[in-house]
Amino acid sequence: MQKLFSPAYCLLSFVNLIVAFGYSMIATIVSPYALTLGAGLTLAGTVSGIFSLSALIIRPFSGMAMDLMNKRHICIFSTMLICVSFVGYAFAPNMAVMLVFRILHGFAFGINSTANMALISEYIPKERLGEGLGYFGMGQIIAHACGPAIGITIRDHYGYQALFLSVFLLTMLAAGLLLVWKNATEFKNIKGNRPAFSFKNLVVKECIVYALTAGLFSLGNGIVSSFLVLFGEQRGISNIALFFAMNSIALFLMRLLIGRVVDRTGLLLIVNLSLAFTAMSMLLIGSSSGILTILVAALLKAVGQGSGQIALQSACIKKVDASRVGVATSTYYIGADIGQGFGPILGGKISALFGYQTMFFYIGVLMIAGAALFSVYQIRKGRVKAGTPTV
Repeated sequence: MQKLFSPAYCLLSFVNLIVAFGYSMIATIVSPYALTLGAGLTLAGTVSGIFSLSALIIRPFSGMAMDLMNKRHICIFSTMLICVSFVGYAFAPNMAVMLVFRILHGFAFGINSTANMALISEYIPKERLGEGLGYFGMGQIIAHACGPAIGITIRDHYGYQALFLSVFLLTMLAAGLLLVWKNATEFKNIKGNRPAFSFKNLVVKECIVYALTAGLFSLGNGIVSSFLVLFGEQRGISNIALFFAMNSIALFLMRLLIGRVVDRTGLLLIVNLSLAFTAMSMLLIGSSSGILTILVAALLKAVGQGSGQIALQSACIKKVDASRVGVATSTYYIGADIGQGFGPILGGKISALFGYQTMFFYIGVLMIAGAALFSVYQIRKGRVKAGTPTV
């Protein structure tokens, strides 16, 4: 079995952890900070949402850039842009300037996350891709679990400006590590290995179904993040925030264990089980009246998300050769961005009409429908590959 924990793999995983901490430390702070600059609640919400929109817009182009240019240089460039955005936040005199740097941050984040994933995949043996991506993603889980609390603590003791400058220095450390690191697989200008630029090449069409299926897990994340606390208040469930702690711990453990399973198990089985667990989680949340049910739902959601996302992510990368890993990665993230952005909108519409319980029920049904459609797609694809008629 080929070695996974090479020096390059460990360094890139550490860089990913640092960048994820920088993002997480300010994620819950941006909207309150916007209010201090004179924004109303609507504009403060827009400041948060425009970040995801900017990342979504840049994704296809960033993926193509990975395959046309030097991945390490793009990683360094995007990390430096993130640093610039943090300085911009710290010294923004008004909301107009804040919005400009928020858009810049979204663009930089969209490029950086794609570049990190494309670069790390070069150092993961193909037969251990699920395992390698699982360990790599643990940095984001740790950051999302700890980062917000650290950010709020710094803000409360030293102010917003100190917080933004702290994450600037932290992210500069990541940029510095990338600058001194010598990439053993540096891009060589070999014409035959470089895909020509074309709008048709901005996505990998073979990965679109996988990306949209992965988007279902992100849609569930968006729903839970936006409405779980409100649902808990309506039902009188105390300590509902324990859901997020349980989910983070379980997701961390899943990342430790699931990678090897993904590498040895069929994609259809993994994805269907993952969507089933996620559906059960949504149905349990909607029917819950106490914290115990909520914690079981958190565990089920972690099992579903932790296995499904890794399986689909590794499947996207395996679909292409090394020259198109960047586009495959960005295609995967487009699905995740759409799900994360569309989820709260869909959830808001349903909950406004029918209430939170019905909303969670419908999202659970959507997961089951997604599993059925994915099964049809995989079976038809298998028949076509075998030369069997699909009708």
